[in-house]
Amino acid sequence: MFPTRSSIFRRGDTVTAIYGVDQGLVELADGPHNRIRYGPGEIFFFEDLVDFREHHTRDAIALTPVALIRMGRSNFQALIHRHPTFVLHLLVQQHGRLRQQRLDARHFY
Repeated sequence: MFPTRSSIFRRGDTVTAIYGVDQGLVELADGPHNRIRYGPGEIFFFEDLVDFREHHTRDAIALTPVALIRMGRSNFQALIHRHPTFVLHLLVQQHGRLRQQRLDARHFY
């Protein structure tokens, strides 16, 4: 369990896992205006794990008390091999986030 405002990881930390939010809200940020929030049932940072990046590209902060499920690279890859439809779920999730970002961005032009 991570208390409110605690760091889950920092930009530049070594990537070792993906995270699923069991309880609470997590904010990922790579600057003051580029922030995204994840809540219960959502998975974050599979992008860095799948791309085989060595370091995180954002900070992850607990906005509320947070309980996370952590899955290492090899376990995540095994999950994908055993349940390929899981990848579709991740793609749908990312597509929804990108669509929402585009809608939000048009208010700033």
